[in-house]
Amino acid sequence: MGSTPPRKPSTRSGRKTPAGESRAHALTPNQERFVQEYLVDLNGKQAAMRAGYSERSAEVTASKLLRNPKVQEAVAAAKAARAERVEVKADDVLRELLLIARTDIGDAFSPTGALLPLKEMPAHLRRAISSIEVEQLTVDGEAIGTVAKVKLWDKTKSLELLGKHLRLFVDKVETTVQFSHEDALGALE
Repeated sequence: MGSTPPRKPSTRSGRKTPAGESRAHALTPNQERFVQEYLVDLNGKQAAMRAGYSERSAEVTASKLLRNPKVQEAVAAAKAARAERVEVKADDVLRELLLIARTDIGDAFSPTGALLPLKEMPAHLRRAISSIEVEQLTVDGEAIGTVAKVKLWDKTKSLELLGKHLRLFVDKVETTVQFSHEDALGALE
């Protein structure tokens, strides 16, 4: 009997399937690239374009990809891995939102009303500052003073996000009604 010829390598994908991952659960190379790009800014259309999909159909493609259970699973796993890598926990985010919501701009000033130098401001206040603008005031080319504008992160937005987390603001009404079959049949009589 003759020997069988060697099998040709598969032409489907050059990607190796990670250990423990079946071929049925593996993403295509394009899907993998989309997941990587999606994590950049969580913008599906832009991620699709960066991943090499057509610009004309990027929005539709992104929508389809984000509904794909395998892609959803990969995005969730990648987000979890990133959170682990940067050591961000939900408690950290909530603490920062609470810090912004509770910040008092009065902490930025001395008892005489002068703006404190940045290094003298309390750390919690510095973390709540989104920008500082300093402008030199001049009259006839001569400096007569400075104006400093301190802008804090949006307190209303922080309170809104905290309120949503605590379910203080409900966009839809959720109700639970419990009654037995006998009650339902009795109502029909």
